Amino acid sequence: MKAVSVARGLACGYPDRPVLDRVDLELREGEVLALIGPNGSGKTTLFRTLSGELPPLGGEALLEGPKGLVQAQSLSRMERAKIVARVLQTEWPSWPASVRSYVEAGTFAATGWFGAQGAEERRAVDEALAAADLGGLASRPVTELSGGEFRRVLVARALAQRPRLLLLDEPAADLDLGRQMEVLGLLRDFAAQGRAVALSVHDLNLAALVADRVALLSHGTLAAIGAPREVITAETIAAAYGATVLVGDHPLSDLPQVIHAPSWLGRGGTERRAARGEERHGPRPPGRRDPGSASPR
Repeated sequence: MKAVSVARGLACGYPDRPVLDRVDLELREGEVLALIGPNGSGKTTLFRTLSGELPPLGGEALLEGPKGLVQAQSLSRMERAKIVARVLQTEWPSWPASVRSYVEAGTFAATGWFGAQGAEERRAVDEALAAADLGGLASRPVTELSGGEFRRVLVARALAQRPRLLLLDEPAADLDLGRQMEVLGLLRDFAAQGRAVALSVHDLNLAALVADRVALLSHGTLAAIGAPREVITAETIAAAYGATVLVGDHPLSDLPQVIHAPSWLGRGGTERRAARGEERHGPRPPGRRDPGSASPR
């Protein structure tokens, strides 16, 4: 698969605060990459550098332009917008534009800020609204949306941009369970069209579910990268997050699933489980086994 974005020995951060060093990474067409790591590990900073928004402190951040891989910072903002779209985690609407108008902003890379939309741009907006299930909200002011609805607007705006690379900060945040699956399915479909997708995510189970590869940022560098099964292990999570977990198998696929196992869970846990069981079913008759308990061996 062809790389749309490449980091080579990349160091990134801010002049007075380096964040990451020695990052080697490729974002490839037809692939979803999940970027995981503790708070403050540099996920957003890496995306800002890969997109050309921040200059590297060292190494290279390259984008695939018309003439091949070039330094992201060497491209104009308009040129970069034709290659990469970003969905930010912290963006909130400050004026009551309609949902459709907000999504139409994604076509400015093609038309310019004051250019007229053609049939192709209108089609891109219509398709993005439909993909994000926003057709019924197209005329509603974005200031009247819930956080989850506005999150879908941001994804739709990025889709309307028709980039080759989509970088998303926590795209499933603020979404209910059903909408989470819809948005992650959208990203899988977008990658299946030959685009590159990278998203940051805190929920490791969602990362395993959606990603072809997982990249873990920890202790100032790229600590691990590979298939979900290779990266999401109890040992790796303990080293990066300082958390105790159990890692098992998804019941429907060969994917890892993480179960929290904090030390405090056992304190009073047996009593709480017994109380919940009695609330649901009443006291068990003497000698009757709990149906959820393991069979004797």
